[in-house]
Amino acid sequence: MINYWDLLEKDVINIKDGEIIGRFDDVEIDTKVGRITAFYIEEASRFMGMLGKSKPRRIKWEEILKIGIDVIIVNVDEDLSNKAIREMLD
Repeated sequence: MINYWDLLEKDVINIKDGEIIGRFDDVEIDTKVGRITAFYIEEASRFMGMLGKSKPRRIKWEEILKIGIDVIIVNVDEDLSNKAIREMLD
């Protein structure tokens, strides 16, 4: 069993392109059913943190493939996420 403290500071890697997309930051729990519904990650900071941090990014539980010793592997389709954001803004 993994606890919250074991997840902190783990890099989150997208299996689609092997890119480190951020670090684990927090979880979202559905208290009605007692299940984790999503992880929040702190996206890689811009220019070593000098330009500020970006908003936490939500990764759905279904997109998490494996929680390893050092990393969390996810399968996030960036194109779909970007498309949904563009549609919302139009």
